Amino acid sequence: MEDKKIKQLEAKVTDYKQFGFILLSLSIFLFIGLVIPTESTVIVVPNLFIAGIFIALALAVVFHRLAMKAQKQLYEENTH
Repeated sequence: MEDKKIKQLEAKVTDYKQFGFILLSLSIFLFIGLVIPTESTVIVVPNLFIAGIFIALALAVVFHRLAMKAQKQLYEENTH
């Protein structure tokens, strides 16, 4: 029973870290696309675009905190 719980916690830590990294990469990619000027395309709603970048960054932080919480639980399970 404990082995199953440990494997689930390890999977959660891995998933949360991957989600956080993907969202961080997405927000960086979108920010670079916003900063680099192009003459052929014009962003009509830059405020919405910037809000999307900050939402992706906030979600990356949330997933990082969830990963650290699950990793702490995993550490506590292994020490007991």
